Amino acid sequence: MAAGAQRARHNAAAAVGAVALLLATAVAIAGTSIVKRHSAAIVIAAGQTRTLTVPYPDALKYGNARYSGHAVVLAPRLGAQGRPPTLAKVKILEAQPVLGGSEFQARARNGNAAGTAVVRVSVTATTIEPLPHS
Repeated sequence: MAAGAQRARHNAAAAVGAVALLLATAVAIAGTSIVKRHSAAIVIAAGQTRTLTVPYPDALKYGNARYSGHAVVLAPRLGAQGRPPTLAKVKILEAQPVLGGSEFQARARNGNAAGTAVVRVSVTATTIEPLPHS
C-alpha cells in the first residue's frame, strides 16, 4: 500500500474521530444543568426568634427550573462573647418557599439560656436550570 493511501486513511479516521468527539461533547452539554445559589446568614441571640428570606437566583425565569432551599445552624465564631451555646437547642421552626415561589424563607429559634453566645443560621436558596432552557 502506498504511503499516500495510508496517510489518507489516517486523516479520514482522525476526522471521523474528531466529529464523534464533538457530537459526544454536544450531547453531554445538552444534558447538563446549571446550579445557582444565593446564601445569607443571620445571628440569633439566646431566647430570640428570627426569620431570614433569600431570593432564588433567576426566580421563575424558566419553566423547567427546579427550586430548593435549606437552613443550617452554625456554631458561633471563635472568640464570641458568652458561654458556648448548645446547638441542639437551636431549632429551625419553618423552612419553605414564599412569595409565589420566588424566595426561600427560614425561621429559627435559639432556645439557649441568656448569657450564651449568639448562634448563626445560614439559609441557601438553590435554582437548578436544566439545559436547554424552555
